[in-house]
Amino acid sequence: MSNAVLRIAVACGSGIATSSIAADAVKRVLEENGIDKYEIVKTSMAELPDILDSVDLVLTTNKYQTDQKPHLNVMGFVTGINEDQLKSQLADMLRKLR
Repeated sequence: MSNAVLRIAVACGSGIATSSIAADAVKRVLEENGIDKYEIVKTSMAELPDILDSVDLVLTTNKYQTDQKPHLNVMGFVTGINEDQLKSQLADMLRKLR
C-alpha cells in the first residue's frame, strides 16, 4: 500500500457539514504520520454503501458498522471529546493500512 493512494471515505448524515470538519482533522493526522498519497471522499451515510468497494478506510460521524472495511467513528474530531485518543486510534489504523 505504500506506493498506492490511500482512499478514505468520511461520511456524515448529509455529506457536507460534519464530514468537512472531520476530513480536515483527518488530513492533519495523515500529514503528521507522513502519509501524502491519499484521497478523502466526503459522502453522506446514505451514499456510503455505493462507494464502499472503492475505499480503503471508512470514517463516519454517525453510528455505523461494517465488516467489509476498517471503520472508525470520528465524531470526536467534531466535538473535541477524546480527540487525542481518536488521533492515536486513527494513526494506528493508518499504519496497518500502509
